[in-house]
Amino acid sequence: MLASVVIPTRDVADQLLYTLFSLNLQLTSFEQFEVIIIDNASADETPQKVAQFTANYPLRYVRFKRRLPFYRLVNEGITQSRGQVIIFLASNCMVPREFIGTHHQAHHHDSQLVLLGLDSKRIYSVYDPLFNEQQHAECSMWLEQYPQIKRPHSPARRLPLLEENQIASGLPFHLGLPCPDAEARLAVCRAYGSKLDGHHAPWMLFQTQHVSLRREGLLRQGPFKALPRVEMEREMARRLLRSGFHFQFANKLTLLKQERVLGNIPFRKASKKNRRTP
Repeated sequence: MLASVVIPTRDVADQLLYTLFSLNLQLTSFEQFEVIIIDNASADETPQKVAQFTANYPLRYVRFKRRLPFYRLVNEGITQSRGQVIIFLASNCMVPREFIGTHHQAHHHDSQLVLLGLDSKRIYSVYDPLFNEQQHAECSMWLEQYPQIKRPHSPARRLPLLEENQIASGLPFHLGLPCPDAEARLAVCRAYGSKLDGHHAPWMLFQTQHVSLRREGLLRQGPFKALPRVEMEREMARRLLRSGFHFQFANKLTLLKQERVLGNIPFRKASKKNRRTP
């Protein structure tokens, strides 16, 4: 069974490389999954850095020249995919070695399953001078706790903080900070179990940051609708639920969400938000 990992991205070149490298470490055979990057007109060095990256798995890069609504990105990822299973993944999420294998196993005998992301931690994998004030403060405190992590040479320059050998050793997964969204999802899991028995609205837990399902079932629903991201995700999830799909948490996986620039907005409150070239 082939899995297609669809990664929409925009202007997080260094975080994306860490995500791609974590996929290089998978325990699953590299012939059993592909990765498709859908670039939403990044203005940073994403095209160059992806071109220079050496992937152990089949990797395709599709770049839009003009910024498009998010639903266009995920629909393009589905069109580009070849796998029987589609895994949507955020471009700033590093994954553990068992990531692909867990999704494979979950869908092997169950064609009606939607596997939802559950646990995640936050990490500062890249220092960025454009971090807001609270991010700067949190990043500084975090670095003080872990002297083995690289330090910024200058407060005015962006700098990747992790070495590949540290990721390969699994070190970052032991250094993560709490993630409020994950803590809320873990509370739901404790209340209803990983299979969400009795949960009145499991469709509200569907997020394209980390979710997987069979491609054939997704195609039967038609494309994602032209809606804002959260509404788009929930609308698709309702369609899946009405079609007989059931929802379950991936309770064996913990991902690392790499902090990205939020701008001059309240901390942890980031807003949701032509022709393509290969």
